[in-house]
Amino acid sequence: MRRLFRSSLIHFVLVSAFTFSLVLGWTPFAQSQLPPLPTNSANSSFTLPDGVNRYGEYETAAIRSPLDSKVLFEVTSPTILNRDKVPDDKLPIEIRASEVNERLWRVLSRTIEAKQPPTVAISTLNKHLILQISDGQSTRPIRLVTVTEPDADFNGKPLDELAEEWKKILQAEMVRFKQMTAPEVLRQRIGQASQILLGLLVSSGVIWLLRRGLTHQQNLIETRYQQQLDALVEEEKAQQSEIPEETEEREIANLRSRFLATLQHQFSLKRQLDFNKFLKWALLWIFILMWYVGIAHILSIVPVLMRWGFYLWATPVALLVLWFGISLAIRISKSLTDRLMHSWKQSSLLPLGEAQRVVMRSTTIAEALKGLITFVLVMVGIICTLDLFSVPTSSILAGGAVIGLAISFGSQSLIKDLVNGCLILVEDQFAVGDVIQIDQQSGLVENLNLRVTQLRNSEGHLITIPNSTIANVCNLTRLWSRIDFSIVVAYENDPKRVLDVLKQVSQQMYDDPQWRDRIPELPEVLGIDDLSHTGMLVRVWIKTAPMEQWSVGREFRLRVRQAFEANQIQIGKPQLITYHTDFNKIS
Repeated sequence: MRRLFRSSLIHFVLVSAFTFSLVLGWTPFAQSQLPPLPTNSANSSFTLPDGVNRYGEYETAAIRSPLDSKVLFEVTSPTILNRDKVPDDKLPIEIRASEVNERLWRVLSRTIEAKQPPTVAISTLNKHLILQISDGQSTRPIRLVTVTEPDADFNGKPLDELAEEWKKILQAEMVRFKQMTAPEVLRQRIGQASQILLGLLVSSGVIWLLRRGLTHQQNLIETRYQQQLDALVEEEKAQQSEIPEETEEREIANLRSRFLATLQHQFSLKRQLDFNKFLKWALLWIFILMWYVGIAHILSIVPVLMRWGFYLWATPVALLVLWFGISLAIRISKSLTDRLMHSWKQSSLLPLGEAQRVVMRSTTIAEALKGLITFVLVMVGIICTLDLFSVPTSSILAGGAVIGLAISFGSQSLIKDLVNGCLILVEDQFAVGDVIQIDQQSGLVENLNLRVTQLRNSEGHLITIPNSTIANVCNLTRLWSRIDFSIVVAYENDPKRVLDVLKQVSQQMYDDPQWRDRIPELPEVLGIDDLSHTGMLVRVWIKTAPMEQWSVGREFRLRVRQAFEANQIQIGKPQLITYHTDFNKIS
């Protein structure tokens, strides 16, 4: 229990760290007021810096509030086609915007200590209109931005009108600076953030307790599910041993109905288990969403952190929605696979023995199918994630295809193993629990997957055989087995008496309750199959339940030996002929 508590606590800490890193460690994306126009082929070979948009002959970049990264306005400069060779009379737009944003940061730091909000004024410097800010702490105003002809041309306004517009925007921002950085406002909002953080911690504890309870309930359901499997096997053996001969068909029908009813009950337990896992999955996503929204709200009310809140409602939201959809699709596909396997198990057209074999191999097929679907969906999620980050997925896919082709040539045997493993499962050549013979190797199938088959032979050796090498399989326990009993008796015995003794032994063993469930049909005494110098070969066929041919064969041989001794039936032996020659007559 202590280990379960520690693992659950570590799991929640890791998820919390992931959520914090997802929220706080994000790269800002460029924003613009107008959609960028397509560029010509000559310019397409040069990648624009982050935050820069090109509109024909002009390039723009945003001036953002240092408080919450809100776009105040955009500055404009002539287009620079090659940034490796910038003309001396031109300043790249990203450098100009960066200088203005840095000055705004300096103004914000001084605004916190100032008694009054800074004032924004328009002045002239070298015949250019400039906006400057006076904070009351320095004798010289801070020059913020120069209003240029490209700015006026791009916005379609005269220089003085555009300067006045920018002045009003900056003055309103200065007032907001002062209001948001007031000590009482900071204390109030930090208190609100603390309450939100405390609520998140308490809610996380509740979710952790709920997940822990669901984990305990899941263990109980899994135990009941395994008990149902064991009870199904035991009930089948007990019922088969009590089948009277005259009501055999009716009892087999009852066995089949009970078998299907047990499968339905197992499916109900499986649905409960899946619903339990779905609740745990939903609680995990509620936990992530709760922390995401909580952190976003904290960043939206605390002035020092407000600048990070801008980046929370772009790519992070899309990423969360994407992987929520991928995980939900995985869960739905697994549920549909289980329903498909259940309908296959309960097919009314299959005989009882075949239905039992379907139950044995459906789990392996279901797990392989679930793994394939999960792999495909995860790969789709990875490709979509790379696309969200503007990573060229086409080149990655092309490179992956080349690498995959190279790997496929180097791992042809592995691919053959997987393909042949799928065919073995689909065609039901053998399953776990069967006794098979592959070439010179034979044994009980202890493990079967898409790549290898593992056999345990009579000496206890574990034999691993790659599926690609399996060509011919001899299944010794498919649905039923047979004993080919043959024995050579001497010519001195009466053939009819020998056959009568064998029929008597067969009938007695068939009627024995201890062996009745292992011998579904009366053994068939075929008769004399061969005559040779050793004697008469008599053959008997005994049909047995799967895996019972060895125990039945040993018991039948013992009873035949005792019956032959009681009836004085001699076992055949090679004939010895002696010739006597009189050499005196020859001479």
